[in-house]
Amino acid sequence: MYDLHSLGWYNFQQLCLTISREILGQTVESFLDSNDGGRDGAFAGTWTKNASESIEGKFVIQCKFTSRRSYNLRASDLTDEFEKVKHLVAQGRCDAYVLITNAGLSGKNEKDIYTEYKASDVKQVLLLGSTWISEQIRENKRLRMLVPRLYGLGDLSQIIDERAYSQARALLDSMRDDLSKIVITRAYKRAAIALEKHGFVLLIGEPAAGKTTIASLLAMAAIDQWQASPLKLDKPGKVIEHWNPDEPSQFFWVDDAFGATQYESHLVHGWNHSFAQIKAMIKKGAKIVMTSRDYIYNRARKELKENAFPLLQESQVVIDVHDLSIEEKQQILYNHMKMGNQPKTFKTKIKPFLEEVSAHAQFIPETARRLAEPIFTKELNISRNGLAEYVERQESFLQELLRSLDRHSKAGLALIYMRNDSLQSPILLAVSEKLAIERLDSTLGGCVTALESLQGSLVKLYNESDDLRWRFKHPTVGDAYAALLSGP
Repeated sequence: MYDLHSLGWYNFQQLCLTISREILGQTVESFLDSNDGGRDGAFAGTWTKNASESIEGKFVIQCKFTSRRSYNLRASDLTDEFEKVKHLVAQGRCDAYVLITNAGLSGKNEKDIYTEYKASDVKQVLLLGSTWISEQIRENKRLRMLVPRLYGLGDLSQIIDERAYSQARALLDSMRDDLSKIVITRAYKRAAIALEKHGFVLLIGEPAAGKTTIASLLAMAAIDQWQASPLKLDKPGKVIEHWNPDEPSQFFWVDDAFGATQYESHLVHGWNHSFAQIKAMIKKGAKIVMTSRDYIYNRARKELKENAFPLLQESQVVIDVHDLSIEEKQQILYNHMKMGNQPKTFKTKIKPFLEEVSAHAQFIPETARRLAEPIFTKELNISRNGLAEYVERQESFLQELLRSLDRHSKAGLALIYMRNDSLQSPILLAVSEKLAIERLDSTLGGCVTALESLQGSLVKLYNESDDLRWRFKHPTVGDAYAALLSGP
């Protein structure tokens, strides 16, 4: 069984509609939460239940979510829904009614609920409870790929091949803090479909737009879907070097493929020389995900030999992950505020302004993450103007935060920066690093203590195949630190 109660209502509704499309095989129209008229989804046409039975007409899908673990749904929980069904039937808008719930359905309760719905003169009633949903999750890899939040809800060993289990476990552990806050955006869905269809996807977007998050989710899905062995590399030559023609299911993840913070011509030339082999790898079954900041990719295109690798030119695999709908922005902000570490008083005070924050033209997922963490909002003026300024000047606020840190915290961040965002733990200092932290009036012990206190906010300790490494929590922290070093 899966902890479906922890999904939240919105994510459960999205799961239900995805199940309807993937499992029931229907193109489902979804409705706005505020005016669904008793319908979370609907479709019209023919649904073939099995080889000997099919249903025609207008279908209504209703999702019933409970946050209570192991709760069994009762007819009394659906009194309002029964009335809505009567109206829908009377209006000729409901021939078949599908109820999907994460609650349990005992034999007696299911019979009572079925009887109530049939009393509304609806022709067909289908009741699908938590046991049925869990079966679909276990049996359908593509469903899990399209709703990767599911990977954090149950025992991975039930659904993932034993050979890939340790890899999946390590990757999931590195994502665990953020997995509950993830919103499955159109960008992710397009990326997942592109990877499935072409074996390749290039994610393009502004800094902090969510490229790495999407790549992480795709890596998790690839382990499950194709039993792929994931490798995170940084140069085209390493991709070729690590490719094994006898192991068709390999997953290569290349972050900042054309340069981390600025365009690097040698990387582009390396890709140009490797495209023929990359095509052969994909043809053999390898999967490749590349990310790039938009301004770097725009510069790289001038020298990339796109005709040698046509997939780069196909719009369906070049995805701007910054293109978020207002509903996606609202859900991202809601999830972060709900799951973040802000006290209740802060949440109450900021709540009246959240809709405007999510609608701001410069809102990105990183905005939500920072608003949800107290360390980023110590000097925040919670007002319409104050929050607008915060969204518009995010990098300035981050730089001010870094300037305000104590000397040991500054020295700890300096060590991560000097190691190119990969500081091994336990930390063994080179002579130059020892001199650097001494100039910052710190010690190795002071740095370690400071990094541990910054864990989860500015930095994170990752376990990469039993190799512990300190990294910046997000690349923008490294950007802000670099800007401070180069500033006056």
